[in-house]
Amino acid sequence: MRLGLLLLLLAACGKGPHLTNLRCRAAACQGNEDPLKLLLAVDFSDDTGTLDKGALDLRVNGGSQQTVSLADIFAAQSIAPGTKKGTLQIDDDISLDRMSQGQQFSVSVVATNGQGHESNEPNLTLKLTLGGP
Repeated sequence: MRLGLLLLLLAACGKGPHLTNLRCRAAACQGNEDPLKLLLAVDFSDDTGTLDKGALDLRVNGGSQQTVSLADIFAAQSIAPGTKKGTLQIDDDISLDRMSQGQQFSVSVVATNGQGHESNEPNLTLKLTLGGP
């Protein structure tokens, strides 16, 4: 009985998606034409192969900014449905609620796969820069 329970717990541990290496896609994270758009990338793995049926929650300072369909991201980036490992490119429009020039802030992402399992939450600390240097 105990062995069965232990095996069940171990099997359940590996079912969620995992995100790693949240990073800027270019030397500057901000888009040239839109300084409130962050150009990010994150690596993913999901043993269930159902990540494309889930959602990605984009967060700033721990608060949700927007949730996007991973099916749309997979399609736009030509990632085949059922892909278990890869890289997602994310264009995240940040909201400037109570943020000012030079202020540091944290961006993070959380993925939920098609089975409802939630990922870890990698984060990246950035500094708000508007206008020229």
